[in-house]
Parts: sequence; C-alpha cells; structure tokens
Amino acid sequence: MFKKLLFALTAMMVANIASAQNLDHLTEEKQMEPFGNMKKASYVGNVLYGGQPDEETIKMLKEKGFNMIISVKYDDEKVAFDQQQIVEENGMSFARIPYFKGSINDKVRNVDDEGIAELSKMLSDATKSGQKVFMHCQSGQRAAAALGSVLARDYGYSKEQAMDIAAKAGLTSKNTGAAFERYLDQLK
Repeated sequence: MFKKLLFALTAMMVANIASAQNLDHLTEEKQMEPFGNMKKASYVGNVLYGGQPDEETIKMLKEKGFNMIISVKYDDEKVAFDQQQIVEENGMSFARIPYFKGSINDKVRNVDDEGIAELSKMLSDATKSGQKVFMHCQSGQRAAAALGSVLARDYGYSKEQAMDIAAKAGLTSKNTGAAFERYLDQLK
C-alpha cells in the first residue's frame, strides 16, 4: 500500500514539474531586436508575437530558426500575398486560427473559445517538440491577447496575470483589450 501511495505521489510531482517547465516556455521573456517589417519583437517563451510579416520578413523568420507561423487574423481578413504559400515555400508550417469569432466587418468582437483551445494545443505541441513559433495578426494586438487567453483558459492564470503577460507580449489596444477582458471574465 505504501509503495502504491509513494508511486502515485512521485508521478504527481513529475507531472507538476513537467507542466511548470512547459509553462516556463510560454511565459519566459526573451529579448529580440525587431527585424524585417516588424516595429517591435515581443518574444515570450518560444513564441514571437507581432504584426503581419511581409514576404521578406517571412524569409528572415526561417533564417532565425522559426518553424511555424500562426495567424490569428479573421478568415476574411486580406493579406497582399499568399502567406501560406510563402511560409511553406520557406520550409515552415502555417496555421490560421482566428482569435475573434465571425468576420472582420462585425461590430461586436468576441473571442473564439474553440480557437483558443486549438491555439493552446498547437502551442503546447510546438513547445514540447522545441519549435519556435511566430504568432501574428495585423498589428500584434490579437496575437498578444491570444497568449493571455491561453494562459488563463488552460494554465490557471488569474485575470491580472493573464493581462500582464498579454501586455508584455505587446497588447495595448483598448478594443482588443476590452474583448480580451470580457473573455477572461466569462472564464470564471
């Protein structure tokens, strides 16, 4: 009986340590100078958060060791070139998972919880496999809010902690911030 209890406690401790290490990869702040068309480079964990990269910046991301690009833009949000094609031609994987439900033309914007769940799994898998990820929207605001949303939804961060990390990742927009805050309030 004692051996079973000891084994169970050891397994729980190992799982908690592994979870904490995974979380460190999502929240550890790193420094990176802006490059390409990026005005700022908010680098938290293994993920760089920013605005829409141009074709040259995508090539630079590959040169800097990034493996994946995730767009959190709306499905109907326009880009001047075929981003997925350029990303894949440069040997990286691409995913589009909108942060907000609906369309770019919607007046009321609400965070897509299913999208946050998908982002959380994708970021966790990328972290476990040692991949570097660039997550973006048009200006970096939704990308930063997505990080805070993932941390609050799946890692137990308080509203204040999630908002602080999102701000460190570059969230300054009042509109995106208000939608992000509404989402955090509904998680309670």
